[in-house]
Amino acid sequence: MSIVYIIVKILTLPGAMLHAFFEHMSCRASKTLVDDARVVQANEMLSHVDHQLISRKGPSFDICFIPFFLNFMLGFLTLSFGAVTIYYFGKFTDVFAWICLYLGISMWTNLFPQIEDVMMLKENFFVNNEKKISKILVAPFYAIFFVGSRIEKWGLTLITSIAFSFAVPYIYGWFVPAIYNALK
Repeated sequence: MSIVYIIVKILTLPGAMLHAFFEHMSCRASKTLVDDARVVQANEMLSHVDHQLISRKGPSFDICFIPFFLNFMLGFLTLSFGAVTIYYFGKFTDVFAWICLYLGISMWTNLFPQIEDVMMLKENFFVNNEKKISKILVAPFYAIFFVGSRIEKWGLTLITSIAFSFAVPYIYGWFVPAIYNALK
């Protein structure tokens, strides 16, 4: 655990708390026992709940995927509104847009599961599993979770989230020709 990890988590506390909430709800939905629900700690458990080890495939995938997906979608919506309003329309005095941009970056910074959950996902699907189709379906998610949890350890997800916020108007420009022509 690095001090950069703690600083990034504290700077993006709204997204960290939301990720912990979704993780807690995933544990409850999959009937996984939560050992410690304190999420604001100055250690690697900041933005995560401490739960029992998972030996079943479904709950193992759910605890990694559901918080990731919900933070991704909510973060994308708020980040999109803030980024397009500020970067494209040039409304630099719009306080609500800045709040949305901050919340979106905060949620995108806290997307990924804890590395222990990713390793349990690997063990349940790739080590203790005979079905090849489930290995094929889960492999891309495992790769994303593994790389994401590794770069989150060093606080690099904050940099990638900020970089993505600058790219959002251009991404929308591909789909909306008026935005694309204005960005040229």
